[in-house]
Amino acid sequence: MPKSRRRGERGASAVEFALVVPILLLIVFGIVDFGLAINRYAMVNHAAREGVREASLGATESEIRAVVTRGTADLPGTVTITVGCKRPDGTTTCTSWNAGMESGGIAEVTVTATSDWLTPIGGLVSNKLSVAKTNKMRIE
Repeated sequence: MPKSRRRGERGASAVEFALVVPILLLIVFGIVDFGLAINRYAMVNHAAREGVREASLGATESEIRAVVTRGTADLPGTVTITVGCKRPDGTTTCTSWNAGMESGGIAEVTVTATSDWLTPIGGLVSNKLSVAKTNKMRIE
């Protein structure tokens, strides 16, 4: 025979459930947005690394941008690619990649991706999810 509840305890589990659900949703949505941020960072880092590797091998700026664009093709939002270099003496910056890159210098590729958060919880941290990565490598 089922145990009956006292009259004053009816609906107590519904109240407890209503108090706990928002906290659980906050945690789950936070985990989803954190995972999204880690995924975006990994994709941007990989694309910048591939771009600077091409740059270190003497590719043109359009070839470098094509490699980075392929690496960030699955990213929603806007992606900004900056290609630069430093002269072999390390003190002066090149005015443009195609005209200024020299063997022994340093190639720099910066990739910045900006997109919307998946859940409203990310919006509490910032308006948009923005991830940037700069990689450098010696030009061969």
